[in-house]
Amino acid sequence: MSNIINIMVSSAKNDFLSKFAIVHPLTRLLVIMLTNLFSMYFFFLLAGYVGNPDVTPEYVIIGNVVQSVATSTLYSTSNISRTEKHTGTLEPILSSPAKLFHVFLGKSAFGITMGFVSVIVSLTYAVLLFGVDFGSANLGAIAVVTVLTCLSLAGMGLAIGGIGIYLRTASILASFFGYIGLLICGVNFPITYLPSWLQIFSYGMPLTYAVEATRMAVGGATLSMMANPLMIMVSLGALYLVISWFMFRFFENISRKNGKTDSF
Repeated sequence: MSNIINIMVSSAKNDFLSKFAIVHPLTRLLVIMLTNLFSMYFFFLLAGYVGNPDVTPEYVIIGNVVQSVATSTLYSTSNISRTEKHTGTLEPILSSPAKLFHVFLGKSAFGITMGFVSVIVSLTYAVLLFGVDFGSANLGAIAVVTVLTCLSLAGMGLAIGGIGIYLRTASILASFFGYIGLLICGVNFPITYLPSWLQIFSYGMPLTYAVEATRMAVGGATLSMMANPLMIMVSLGALYLVISWFMFRFFENISRKNGKTDSF
């Protein structure tokens, strides 16, 4: 166990250093700030134009605060394999004694951190630019929900990234699962608006429960009051993490057999 922890810590440290060596931290922060601003502003205007009493601008802003985690954490962790292929480092990792899954699990720390930063930026916009009232919000509960959301979506991202070991890139899959949350996870409108068959897929996405729990926390709910969505979200995140372990083993094996480990 100590060896696995050392591998994860070392992978996380090296990943942060390499990411910030390529792109300056302030540049990354600027990208997050601009991306979140334009995304939130678009749906803010759309909600005001539609004028649905069930979908107020505040409702949409809170949803997009949570959605920003998917944009950062899910996409980043899903594309770890693409990055390693692009830089030519996947083959050396595979030839090392360390398990590929443990290395990638450590590297997911960067995406989790970016997701947390993204939420902080979005919450700042929500208060200063969009006038969302956090007077009765449970800030401690919001922080807990944010951390659990980042961890849960990282598990889902790793499952997608496992497929990327075999594919040329997992970017398309990452974009699909990342932005589908805008449609089926209650970000911009209640999932009850969806056809019943599509709601089934909503309940299999951690983001659905993250959005629900965050809205409850903004309304002042305690952690015990939002225990149900949080437990389901964490359970789904753990399930996706287990699935990712099998994904890594399966696609690593067929990639070695078919010579796909260095295809980009």
